[in-house]
Amino acid sequence: MKKWISFFIFCCFMILSGCSNQNLVPKSEASNVVDTYGITSFSVTIDTNEMQEALNASFTEKKERSEAEYTNQKEEITLHGKKALKKIMEAFEKMEPDPEAEETELIKNAAEAFGFKEYKMIRLEVKFKGYDSKEIMFSK
Repeated sequence: MKKWISFFIFCCFMILSGCSNQNLVPKSEASNVVDTYGITSFSVTIDTNEMQEALNASFTEKKERSEAEYTNQKEEITLHGKKALKKIMEAFEKMEPDPEAEETELIKNAAEAFGFKEYKMIRLEVKFKGYDSKEIMFSK
């Protein structure tokens, strides 16, 4: 019986440790985001009238590990790591993020860049290198 319990705990540990690395982004690609857009941390959540958290996207660049996640329930897409970062960078290209932009402009540009012209609520957190973090929430 002890062997089965030990085996079960070992299997759970292996599964959990494997899942925790799925959002990792190679250091060079994370640095590319910072160099290109000046963004060290980004998170956006969009709710529509039809569904809460229709979109969740996040990117974090840190010294020890960088991560990215992307979930679009409207399109039934869930991406992690490099694939998520690629999707987020496509949105950044459309968004043209600017640390000096007004909050309403950042919200509007983020919603459109991620393909949500109609939304009920949007929550945006962005940290540009050398600037204070911006946390914005807007409801219609």
